[in-house]
Amino acid sequence: MQSRHIAPPLPLLLFHGLLSSPQEFGLIAHSLRSRGLAYEGVSVPGYTLANDPVSPQWRRWRDAACAVVDARGAPYQPVILGGLCMGGVLAAAAALERKQRIAGLVLISPTFSYDGWGLSPIRHLRRLAYWTGFDRFYSVAERQPFGVKSPKIRKWVMQEMAQRAQSAVGPARLPLRALREGERMMAEVRARLGELDCPILVIHAREDEITRLTSVQALVAALPQQDKELAVLENSYHMVTIDNDRHEVAALLERFVKRVSAGLDAPTTVMGQPLANPPQPALDLGASPTFHAT
Repeated sequence: MQSRHIAPPLPLLLFHGLLSSPQEFGLIAHSLRSRGLAYEGVSVPGYTLANDPVSPQWRRWRDAACAVVDARGAPYQPVILGGLCMGGVLAAAAALERKQRIAGLVLISPTFSYDGWGLSPIRHLRRLAYWTGFDRFYSVAERQPFGVKSPKIRKWVMQEMAQRAQSAVGPARLPLRALREGERMMAEVRARLGELDCPILVIHAREDEITRLTSVQALVAALPQQDKELAVLENSYHMVTIDNDRHEVAALLERFVKRVSAGLDAPTTVMGQPLANPPQPALDLGASPTFHAT
């Protein structure tokens, strides 16, 4: 009897959030590798731990991300890209430029709008700074709850920020001009996301304080791709890769990477129930992630 050949998992490249570092994936790195995934939390020149408050440019970030993709494997070897927060937007920007190599895309806590419950009530004033050019003189401080629901992990994040102005959730302050460039990239990628023809997995927490779940549901519902999934996490805030649901994130990544690597279609049922088409508000399944796909 012939044994069935199982395709090895494709490389998974994960991009971190704005001006942060691969430390954002540190608490799931071992889990991903123990599951047999060829995972790499990549550093992007000019984006990773960058300190250029005057002249950041999102197209340079995108081009540097494309160079990272080009340097991984043979010129036509397929890879799966993903990212957390703005890193997901950057991964999508790179995917749009390297469509022939991208086998799948994962958007983790994607930020295409700033409308979450944890943002400053005066956040809209940033647009005045953009318009006047004063954005080069200001920065935005990270604030409670730092994207973390777990009190223990949040305490660790606060200690890191106090000691070195940098933590697993990113820098203690973000230059406003870098934030402006991030928003420009968000607008460009959102307008073109439908051009991708690869499977897409979106992972988002119901209680995300940066971007509301309803905004992400609307984004996913509007995508024309047939192979798309939305997984909703029930016990985390924005930084899901270090928060309470990090093990679920690792499991979701494993399932997606192995399915895409094997060339399988998106699942039509979860827990014996048909997946919604188009995506509908998630069912409350306690601590387990809920899914929507078409």
